[in-house]
Amino acid sequence: MEQALVFASIVLGIAVAFELQHLHQLLRAPNIRWHWAQPLFAFFVLLSIMSIWWMIAGREIEGEMTLARFMPIMWGLVMLNLLAAVALPDKIPEEGIDLAEYYQANQRYMWGLYILFFLPLGVNWFVYSMRRAENISQFVQLISGDMLGLCAFVFLFFARKWWLVAVGFAGLATLSLSWLTRAL
Repeated sequence: MEQALVFASIVLGIAVAFELQHLHQLLRAPNIRWHWAQPLFAFFVLLSIMSIWWMIAGREIEGEMTLARFMPIMWGLVMLNLLAAVALPDKIPEEGIDLAEYYQANQRYMWGLYILFFLPLGVNWFVYSMRRAENISQFVQLISGDMLGLCAFVFLFFARKWWLVAVGFAGLATLSLSWLTRAL
């Protein structure tokens, strides 16, 4: 497992480097029209990167780490790198950039990547919860938080009005805080 953790750390480090480089370019560029949605999206991506690394680093794996067992992890790492690459603009034209327009232009791609990132995790948690739950009530309780997260991603995939985007982000923030309190 140690080699897998080192590999995952390198891949996630590249994702963080993407975000920091793009943030640096934005902060140094003239003519940036700032908008709250894109930096907040980038922050959620950074939280996701840290959360996945923390989950991998703190996990005890029973048995040998095979390629088949590592492939779902690698899927998540690839999705996180793609999310980090789009979280903030990588190219800023001479005339500048409007982050509200950037968000609108990339919204479906960004939230689609989040859905693709989350689906294997959600399926894994769904199966684990089915095995662990003693009754339907306990099963619903186990999966409800994570399924709400998936619903928020799908909602944000379609939300076009800014107040709906704000509602989606508020829901994600609530779910993220709930998850972080479990992880601390």
